[in-house]
Amino acid sequence: MRSRLRRVAVLAPIIVGLLVGCGGAPVTPDYGGYSIERAEPDYDAGQSRARGILVESLRLGERISFADQIDPDLTTTGGGGVLGDHRNLVPGMNLLSGVQSNVASKLGVRGSFGTIANNGRSNDREEKFLSIALLAFDSEDVARTATADMARADFEQGGDNVSLPLPEHPGALSHYRPSVPTVGSWLTWKNLVIRVYAKVLEPRPELLADILTKTYRAQLADLDGFVPTAQSELASLRIDPDRLLTRMVRTEEPQLSGDTGPSTFAVYGPRAFSLLSPHPSAFLAKLRAASVSQVAVAHNKYLWHTASSQAAEAEAARLVIATEGDYLAMAGVSGLPTVSCGQRKIPEGRNAQPSRLRCIVHRGPDVVTVLSYLAADARQLAAAQYALLGQDR
Repeated sequence: MRSRLRRVAVLAPIIVGLLVGCGGAPVTPDYGGYSIERAEPDYDAGQSRARGILVESLRLGERISFADQIDPDLTTTGGGGVLGDHRNLVPGMNLLSGVQSNVASKLGVRGSFGTIANNGRSNDREEKFLSIALLAFDSEDVARTATADMARADFEQGGDNVSLPLPEHPGALSHYRPSVPTVGSWLTWKNLVIRVYAKVLEPRPELLADILTKTYRAQLADLDGFVPTAQSELASLRIDPDRLLTRMVRTEEPQLSGDTGPSTFAVYGPRAFSLLSPHPSAFLAKLRAASVSQVAVAHNKYLWHTASSQAAEAEAARLVIATEGDYLAMAGVSGLPTVSCGQRKIPEGRNAQPSRLRCIVHRGPDVVTVLSYLAADARQLAAAQYALLGQDR
């Protein structure tokens, strides 16, 4: 399994210092086959439309509204994130229906982010949910066409759909089925389509109109000041201007396209990353309290960039405590007291993420969580990660 984590060429260990073991004897750090040299930011070299679409999608994620700010009951996420890539909307990634996805993709989606939240009730009668998606297109004219085409395609899926006007947002195209407490709506803002899909407790048009009005009010406020990237500049966008991804040990080659790109190699702002958690608002509050400004994801590693070494130390301690329910403490790396390791209490079996074992490393303003299947590999990776964080920026 280790080979799956090391698709880059195996590099001989580079010894840059000695740790002191018991009795003052020097201990050579064990990095296994991991390099402690910072990798080049080749993922940001040159022009890349695929990379630009991912970056624009993550920019939208920083502006999408949190559902519990619209309805306080909607605190639990049901999925979401980046909805597509250079191939347009990808079925396995997005929250839209097939007909909506097909219509939007034909017009060329240049960025997308969506989320869905609910009130935690499994009973259909008691369940409420709210889904918001932001889709970027080449221009406002294309976005207007997409708004109309997506609304029409969805409307035609049900023979008893009825239009629902919103006086506060006359440009919104909305409809519902009189016997069903759900509503769909589409609105153009600059080159974006805002798509809203909601469920309330009763199929009353005034309740459906109210949730849509509140959602658009919040979403338009969150978009205030946002400047969409011009299509001529899209391929020039950089995923990692601060080179945070180079501050993690490279265990696989960068992937900035394909349906695993956003989850395996990217740099998130705190809002967008929080929307991937089960309880986004609570998670965002913790990130803000720890002064986390960016979260970098590189395959089996997560880097939390904070404002200072003191903030990083506090955040590392918080992460250890916060995961005590999931991980049992195990021996860390000899000579590195700032590295904390743990083993998951319930093995996951076959899982795409190697998270059976986890080590938390902090040094300077950064905290890095590394994941592995094997204890020796986890400690080697953590040791290499600590050494790498010690290099000059």
